[in-house]
Amino acid sequence: MATEVARLPVEAHIRGARARRVPLNCLFEITPTCNLRCQFCYVALDPYKGPYLSTDQIKEILDTLERAGVLWLTLTGGEIFSRRDFREIYLYARAKGFLVTLFSNATMMNEKLAELFTEHPPFLVEVSIYGPNAEIYEQTTQIPGSFARFERGITLLQQCGAPLVLKTPMSVFTQEHLAELAAYAKARGLRYKVDTAMDPRHDGGAQPVVYRIAPRRVKQLHDEMDRINGKIELTSEGASAMTEAPQHLAGPSPVGDCSATVAEATSEDLYRCGAGRTGLFVDALGNASHCVIDRDPSFSLLEMEWDDVWARIGEWVTQPLPKDAPCSGCTLRKKCASCPARSRLATGSPYLKDPYYCDVTHVVNGLEPVVHPDYRMMAPRALGACAS
Repeated sequence: MATEVARLPVEAHIRGARARRVPLNCLFEITPTCNLRCQFCYVALDPYKGPYLSTDQIKEILDTLERAGVLWLTLTGGEIFSRRDFREIYLYARAKGFLVTLFSNATMMNEKLAELFTEHPPFLVEVSIYGPNAEIYEQTTQIPGSFARFERGITLLQQCGAPLVLKTPMSVFTQEHLAELAAYAKARGLRYKVDTAMDPRHDGGAQPVVYRIAPRRVKQLHDEMDRINGKIELTSEGASAMTEAPQHLAGPSPVGDCSATVAEATSEDLYRCGAGRTGLFVDALGNASHCVIDRDPSFSLLEMEWDDVWARIGEWVTQPLPKDAPCSGCTLRKKCASCPARSRLATGSPYLKDPYYCDVTHVVNGLEPVVHPDYRMMAPRALGACAS
């Protein structure tokens, strides 16, 4: 109850910020490179081989984000600890006043980083766990010895007192091991969450979807998590579940990313989330966009003024859903796991729908999936706003 009361002022602030389009949170990809080779990774290196942002360029972008009013900053990759200048970047971000969350696989965590986080604690650290043991974990990462390095990493993070969450992108490799994964986290006193959303690479590459879980299995996993914990907290519309937090980790969470539906969004809005309204994504080249999944349109924060960038993003996310779109008028749309970003990756158009997530939403809500046409065979509709 105390946690819910504590969240009320934050949620009220977010609602007001969304109405005024105030950027409160930013997901910042400081590198796309990684030391693991996860088979379903959504990061595509081909579209941008580099050179990636320098230390000074990252600081320049952080200055811009601070002036814009960003409070919650999440550093992601790739693997963020692979940057030799991570310490300098992290300390600069904290000095600017950001509440810094770190996304990592923890396999490159070391004693020096533990000392850093002991003296300068992050707001939150989210670490991906791809299996409860080496065999399952390394089936995903394809790197022998990576599970041992992961275990060492989370041990160091716990020893330095970092607020830590374990999370699993649920795939065909792990769908039969949910109970073991939850037990692994519980044995260490850690929060644990699963995400059954598996999207194509951001350049449209379809390899990750090969490892998706069938829609009916998604519903079964939700039920299984409910049985494991007795309590379930949905963290993504029809897509994710989180175990109850230990008391020392309870409290307001960072502002949700594009998987979190905003209550004020109407069924006529194309984008029902906070993408481009309270949040943005910045890639490893310094390009800002509304969403990490669908990065088009994007605009250079190093070459354009912030007000111009934010206005252009706003033109895209504030357009309405066309009345003749397949999802227009759907009574499930407010709780649907599909979104314009996923629809564009799946069909080539944000105005159509992703059949997979439509099926997931139907099954999770106790309905049968529907028969979908081949949307890619339809005549393309002109895109609205600044991407036209």
